[in-house]
Amino acid sequence: MTAGALAPRLWRIGASAARRAEAGRIRSWALALATALLTLAVGGLVMADASFDGRTQRTLERSPRLAAAYPDEPVRALWRWDAAEAGGLAYDVIHLEPLTERQAPPPGLPRWPVPGEVFASRALLDASGEDAVVAQYGRLAGVIDPAGLEAPGEFLVYVRPTAAMLDRSLMQGISGFGETTGTGVLGEHLHHFGKGEFLAAYAGFVLLPVALLVAIAVRTGAAARDRRTVLLAALGGGWSARACCTAGEAARPVALGAVAGAVAMLPALVVDLPFPSTAFVLAAGDVRAAVPLLAGVLVAVPAAVLLVTVLAQPARRRARATRPTAVRTHAATWSLWLFPVALLFTVRVVDLAHPDSVVVLYATGYLLVLVTLPGVIGACVGLLGPRFAALGRRRGDAGLLLAGRRMAAAPRTVTRLVAALVVAIGIAVQVQVWTASLTAAGQGAVDSRERLGTSVLRAAPYAGPARVRAFHRALPAGVHALAVRVQVQVPGEGRGRVELVGGCPALRELRIGCDTRPRSVSFAAADPRLREYLGGVGAAAGMEVVVRSGDVAQLPDAAGAGRELVLFGAGGGRLPAATLNGIAHRHLAMSASVDYVLNGGGLGKLATAAGWLRLLSTVGIAVVCLSAGIGALTDFLRFGRELAPLSVLTSGGRLYGAVAGWSLLLPTALASLVGVGLAWWLAAPVRSVAPSDPLGLVSLTSGALVCALALTAWGAATARRAASGWRPVGD
Repeated sequence: MTAGALAPRLWRIGASAARRAEAGRIRSWALALATALLTLAVGGLVMADASFDGRTQRTLERSPRLAAAYPDEPVRALWRWDAAEAGGLAYDVIHLEPLTERQAPPPGLPRWPVPGEVFASRALLDASGEDAVVAQYGRLAGVIDPAGLEAPGEFLVYVRPTAAMLDRSLMQGISGFGETTGTGVLGEHLHHFGKGEFLAAYAGFVLLPVALLVAIAVRTGAAARDRRTVLLAALGGGWSARACCTAGEAARPVALGAVAGAVAMLPALVVDLPFPSTAFVLAAGDVRAAVPLLAGVLVAVPAAVLLVTVLAQPARRRARATRPTAVRTHAATWSLWLFPVALLFTVRVVDLAHPDSVVVLYATGYLLVLVTLPGVIGACVGLLGPRFAALGRRRGDAGLLLAGRRMAAAPRTVTRLVAALVVAIGIAVQVQVWTASLTAAGQGAVDSRERLGTSVLRAAPYAGPARVRAFHRALPAGVHALAVRVQVQVPGEGRGRVELVGGCPALRELRIGCDTRPRSVSFAAADPRLREYLGGVGAAAGMEVVVRSGDVAQLPDAAGAGRELVLFGAGGGRLPAATLNGIAHRHLAMSASVDYVLNGGGLGKLATAAGWLRLLSTVGIAVVCLSAGIGALTDFLRFGRELAPLSVLTSGGRLYGAVAGWSLLLPTALASLVGVGLAWWLAAPVRSVAPSDPLGLVSLTSGALVCALALTAWGAATARRAASGWRPVGD
């Protein structure tokens, strides 16, 4: 029979074996699920890259062509960028002043706003409310078109100052809009983490667990399939014949998984998809731009899974004689030499790498450690196997003897058993330390807001006397203001000084006497609102605090000093921040801001990063749990069949429990302890930024050991059930 005629028959034999082989149905479903998730994971990577590219392109299209960068082009408009905050999320406020009506407005605007008008993004209007946006910036002229936004969920404002507030000296001349290089001078990407950090987290929390699931699915039911492969080799079948049979067994579930993955990605092509806990919306237009690459993914992923399935079959051994010989399965050695290299790389990269690439390189090293650690544990357990077997033989302990021989003969089984546990531990430790780090970075601002809310706010800049006086007169009833001058270093005194000036009602609100002569105020004895503000400007570090009554518009400047206004509510009441922002824009300066004492513009960045961390880690741990379940199920079925013949030699379940305890509990407990300790140690660079709670380590270790005990109990119970129904067969 020719090779061409034999191939379809071998393909059908493999397809038939998929239904009838040991753990055949489990493997088919595992392969289908693994292929679907790998298709989604790689497709998600493509969509993420397309999203970054699309956002960069839209940002470049709306970026100003600054006269300083293009001196040969005529100046057609004035432009200024400022940052604001809504709900802890920083966003861009763009001030515009056209010099000629022939110049086209920025992308997303149907026309130039008239003085006092504002265009806002739909996401900002939904988050803050239309009334708040109008109160802050002026009349709402319309909504920015999505084509002018970096992402559908971006917060953005275009505002044109009134003639009274227009300050041309603070604005930059531009010739138009549209850059061709770089990443743009504005956009929400400036207030969030970059592409490199996201891809590093995606690789660790999504791609690695899915790759683990593929590896486990490929080797599910491997014992029976390996026997069939060896039989084909003994009958003279070459590598191509064995590959054809193996591919035929896997083709149908792999194709089903690819179709399922494609169907799951379809909604992203049609509608903008919001992601939970991240405030991010994936633009369907960006995904449609990546359709050719996504089509390639639908072909490449199933082909790659089939290739891995074929390559995972055992190599053909050439026998030198016809006598039967014992064949021992050795663990792959690549993990043994790669593990110390990855460990050393991860430990040292934080100190040696450039700050811009340290996160990506650290994540790469950490992933290599997680990938190689299961193989190292399997090899160590394999080395302990003969010693356990010898000890069991000397002591007459059948359970220890059988477990030792099983560990020595099948170290790869141990590797598969502990791989999911190690990856889950690694992900859990990173989530814990990074969440603690992100939380600690903005905890001061969060605590300040929880203590006082908006009962004390700071307003800037400190403009000329007329504008400060107009701002003060426009404040609502019950809102008091003090002018503040902060000198970090007073010449000749060696320490800093904070000087506060205000009217008697404002001073009495803070329980300070009204006196035109400067008087010192104790930081510890000050009103809680004043103490919170003084702590925000650094007075807690030993600066002198001086207070006097006077006109808030007549605070003189000093060398090396900064000036601003601080606002208090009568009786500790909350202040209307949006209304005060609007008053500041109308009377103080076109770029004025009224903000919390501790500026929380970075809180949104940290909260968004923590949200992505929770989302990706949830997906990763769910996939790891799925991998652990599938791997444990098939290994325990095999474990039960291996021990079932012993039912004719022993009664009761003690032997099965003993073998399970040594061959299952020992590797999983070892993986738990080593995995937690190693992951915690490798997380030292992150913990140095914000120490994590050690109790989290105790709970993580306890949880891992509980999982180890559960796996052991599951394996022993499976062995007992298999033994009770075992009958001799010719396998």
